[in-house]
Amino acid sequence: MNALTNTREQIIETAHQLMLQRGYNGFSYKDISKPLGVKNAAIHYHFPCKADLVRELIRENHELLKQMTGEFMAYGGEARPQLEGLFAFTVQQCGCGRPICIIGALAVDYEDLPEDIKAANEAFISDSTSWLSRVLELGREQGELEFNGDPEIKAMLIMASIQGLRQIARFHGTGVFAKAFDQIRIDLGMNT
Repeated sequence: MNALTNTREQIIETAHQLMLQRGYNGFSYKDISKPLGVKNAAIHYHFPCKADLVRELIRENHELLKQMTGEFMAYGGEARPQLEGLFAFTVQQCGCGRPICIIGALAVDYEDLPEDIKAANEAFISDSTSWLSRVLELGREQGELEFNGDPEIKAMLIMASIQGLRQIARFHGTGVFAKAFDQIRIDLGMNT
């Protein structure tokens, strides 16, 4: 990895951590440059403005979701491994220092966000919900899952639960996930 790429990646990782800790309005380029030992100009070289940097954070998270879900969305498959993958990913993200996700971090300052950041975040939320909705719908059709109601609403409820759990885990540790995920499994008829 060359120095420019390494600096860019360090900027992204530092910004990601700051975004998760403080929200969109809670950090500046100075907060990134100081711990990295670079000048603000180095950050502006890669990301001319803060919105460019935040768009990149959303894009990377969105891309990760697409990589994780692409095969399922294209070809279908079993729902249970998809849900278990979501649960495992959530625990893994918390374990590597990302206690909340980018969606939750941006929600704090939502009214102050530039319109293009709102649109990028909304696309990420929509894709996440669409994927989970499709998993739930297919799981019910295949007899893997049992639940009443609209799969899209159920997907939103599960996503909201995971968002809330990530917040609670900041105070009580990641042990809260096991019991909560067991309850989601019960609610979806997965433990029968």
